[in-house]
Amino acid sequence: MIKTGDKVVFMSPNGRFALYGGKLLDVWTQQEIKDLPDIDKIANRIDLSRMKLNVDELGPVTVGRGKASVLVIIDPRCPYCGKVMKELQALQDRYTFKLVMVPILGPESQNVVVQLACQLSSSDKKAKDSVRDRLLKQDFAGLPSENPAKCHKEPLQKAVVTAKLFGLQGVPFLIAPDGRTHSGAPEVLSDWLENKTAAVSSVTPSQPSGKKP
Repeated sequence: MIKTGDKVVFMSPNGRFALYGGKLLDVWTQQEIKDLPDIDKIANRIDLSRMKLNVDELGPVTVGRGKASVLVIIDPRCPYCGKVMKELQALQDRYTFKLVMVPILGPESQNVVVQLACQLSSSDKKAKDSVRDRLLKQDFAGLPSENPAKCHKEPLQKAVVTAKLFGLQGVPFLIAPDGRTHSGAPEVLSDWLENKTAAVSSVTPSQPSGKKP
């Protein structure tokens, strides 16, 4: 609850929704939620363009060359993320997938994410290709355990803050081209992206270390 002057505003914990004067506003998109259908059209979606969020500033690994862009937030060691990454490789002609890494599964994930993120910040194309290959195969053998001496960590820091802003409870977390969100691995990734009604999740997302599903 926030009081400014003689006005009282109730905000959601992540600052997205504001209730004041009998109105419910999506602060991120500046859209008013007036009726139940607005929940699906507005509240259950994340419009990255209206938020003016540039995903490329989050240090993503890009897979694919399709016109439609899909944001996938992952922990590199998450098995359900592995399921999504395996499926998306067959959809590279139709979509461009932006894989954003966040470490939620403990110290080992923290080290893997830092090592890969530091390699991504390099201008060396071979290093970036190596990160993509490691990520898609979930092969992290041989990564150093010590933090690199030189590393541009700002993209990783922005990724972590963005995940918190989205209220991330587990990974994978997906945002479709039309703004629909999904926590966990969809039953069939292509069906979910096409918004087919039968595409439901039967796979529980991986949750932060210490949390139980």
